[in-house]
Parts: sequence; C-alpha cells; structure tokens
Amino acid sequence: MGYHDLRFDQGEGLNRSGMQQKVLDGEVYVFRQALQAFGLYDMWHEATIRGITASVGKEAADRAERDGFHRIHEWVSPIDIPKVTDAVYAEIEPLTHDFLDRFMKGTFPDVETFFYERAPNVRFHIPYDIARSHKDEFNKFAKTYGQGKIAAHGPHRDSWLDCPSNGMNLWFAMGRIRPGNGLTIYPDDYVGEYKFETSGNISDGEKLHKTWTFDLHPGDVVIFHTDHVHGSELNRTNETRFAISCRLSVDRPVFPQLHHHNYVYSGWSGSGALNPLAEWPAKLQSSYVTSLALRARNKLIPSMAPENPEPNPAEAIGTKTDRGIEVPLSEVPPGTVRGASAALCVAHLSEGNVVALTRRCPHAGGDLANGWVDGDTVVCPWHNLPFKAKTGKSACETLPKLKRVACHIDGDTIIIDPKSEIKTNEDSEIEQFTEAAATS
Repeated sequence: MGYHDLRFDQGEGLNRSGMQQKVLDGEVYVFRQALQAFGLYDMWHEATIRGITASVGKEAADRAERDGFHRIHEWVSPIDIPKVTDAVYAEIEPLTHDFLDRFMKGTFPDVETFFYERAPNVRFHIPYDIARSHKDEFNKFAKTYGQGKIAAHGPHRDSWLDCPSNGMNLWFAMGRIRPGNGLTIYPDDYVGEYKFETSGNISDGEKLHKTWTFDLHPGDVVIFHTDHVHGSELNRTNETRFAISCRLSVDRPVFPQLHHHNYVYSGWSGSGALNPLAEWPAKLQSSYVTSLALRARNKLIPSMAPENPEPNPAEAIGTKTDRGIEVPLSEVPPGTVRGASAALCVAHLSEGNVVALTRRCPHAGGDLANGWVDGDTVVCPWHNLPFKAKTGKSACETLPKLKRVACHIDGDTIIIDPKSEIKTNEDSEIEQFTEAAATS
C-alpha cells in the first residue's frame, strides 16, 4: 500500500491502466489540478456560486468569487452554513452524471461504466471555534445528510454504514485545504477488524495509528478505497474547508451492512429512455431486499434494532502503589502513549521525557491512550487533534485543556502522582486575573 502524489501529465500519472484495482488494493492517489485538467472545476465552482447566491445573496457569492471559499466564514454567519450547504447540494446533484462521466473516462481508461451515489457530498467545515456555539443546528443538519458534511466525522469505513465495500472515494478540493482542517486516512489501519457503532464510527477502545493528511489546492483530488479507515480533522485553523466528494464502484456495489444510498448505473443514467431505471441495476441484489426488511423490522420493533457493541476495556497498564501509579518504562517506548489508569494516559515524548495527562479529549471524548505522539504533542485519534504535552492545550481556543499531573522516571519505572496537578505560567496568570477581578 502506498501514497502517490502526481499530476496527470507527469511520470507515473501517465500510466493509469488498472489503477481502479490498485485503489481497491489500498493505494491512495492524489492528482494535482485534476479538475482543471478535464475542464471540470468551473462546472462545480459555478454551481456553488449559484447555491450561495440563492441561499444568502449575491454579495456573499461575489465575496466567494473574489476572496476564495476558504474565507466563507468571514461573511456568512455560522447559522447559515447549513442553508448554504443545502443550496449547493441542490445545484450540484443534477450535474453529477456529466461530471463523473467525464472525470472517470479521463482518469480510469479501463473503465467504461460504473455505479455512483446519486448525490455527492458537499462539505463546508468552518473553524471549530466559530462553529461550536451552533452545535445543535449542525447536529440537526447531520441527521438529514449524515456526519462529516459540516462537522468533523469520526474514524470509519464507509461499508460500516449503508455504503459498498467495493467502492472508491473521490474527494475533490474546491477551496484551499491544509493539514488542520482536512481529510484523514489511517493507512496502518487499512487491514484488520474493528468494532464499530451503529452510527458507523469506530468504537471506543480501538487503537488507531498516525494518519495521513493532505495539503490541497482547488481542483486537487484524493482517490482511495471506501474501506480505508478515514475521517475528518477537527478544524483547528482559521480557514474554511470546502470539498465535494463522490462515492462510486466500478462493479455492481456490494453492501455488507444496510443498503440505503441510491446508486445509479452510469450506462443508463445518461440515456433518456433508461434514465428512470438507472437505480435498479444496483438494487437487483439480495442485500437491497434484506436491507428493506431490516429497516422495516427496526422501525416496527425498535427493540430488535442492533445495539452498539460493548467497547473494549480501557487500557490501564499502571499499578497503584504508595508512590502513586507505577508504569513499567518498557511498556511506553519513546514516541508512544498508553493508558496508565482509567483517567490518565502517559506519553513518552522523547528519550527520558515523559508526561501524564487526562486521557479523554474534551471535544468528543476520544481516548488519547489510543492515539499517538507527534513531536511535543499527544494526538486524539478520532479527529487528529494535537494537544501540547506541556500545557494540555489544543489549537482550538474554545476547548478546555487537558490536565497534566506530576510524572517522572525512576530507574525502569514511570511514577505518576495523580493528585499533583502541574500548573503552567498561563494558569497562574489566569488565576491572578480572576482573583483581581473578584476583589475589584
């Protein structure tokens, strides 16, 4: 499994024969300026401008044209982001056949027809610090369109919820996207079985490994197998991430869970006579009938609906002693983080440099003990959010910081004092300000 960063007209990008099978075998491709290469960027760009105009007015659309989609949060109120997204969906969906037909013919020379999800996914992620106060409105939108459209999506495989296991994801950057607000792919977790919840997200207690993130410009595309574990970064930047993604399969889609999304056969969707029947080739299989029956049963008899699996027990490799919590140093090699107790994780940042922090991410409760160390940070595995190990702070100012407690190495043992919280200079300044305000 590899990662290929290419241009269509350079090097390996010229030889794309059999590429669809390489994608299904786990290879990840980034093609630069892909939409411009096929004259397709303007199609979706203009549709987006129409959607912005229809939803929030021409002035906002003119600003998008002039300043770029990555600044949309500067002139569109957060409460209007669901409305803008909805309007862009309405403009994008009727163009899907023509868009994908042209893109697939140019990208996959061996593929003549394919099955595609009728509605692409429109993804506006404004900075988290701005979006946080509108959580309820964003959650309501997610109930209609699914997770990951206007808020961060947890680690998942698409086949865990209503999507085919033999599909490809085409993830198009419509605006500037950089590490800190983009797509995540977990390459070391491509193979293996994981517990997952009925929401489609990975279960608590599952260990994950460091992600790939992508620095993208408008028109770039990331292509990967739908069964890669992937998700969203919590947007810790000061820019909006705008992408449009499509799911499709070259062969008839295989649905290992439920069959919910409408997949269209490209060989019929472009034909006037057969277009009304274009969804049926994907539906004429037992998984579709089974899915209908299961959905009807779950609605009529809610007690028979599947429940989330029991999560794996939280790792706790420490032992309570009269010195605190003791952890064998050999169990936490440099560059790793482990669960020391139910409440704490311990990270070995570099040789001889250890820290102990509260282990639950204040954003969505991800277990940092199942994450990783990156330089001087400990990273939450669910949304790739790094926390400074010395201060417990993330780049999201509206999130509480992690608490850090005393921790040191004594011979071959890490000793943690859970009762001794370490205060930073910043903490002292905040306390002094609070005390002064109270007495003034």
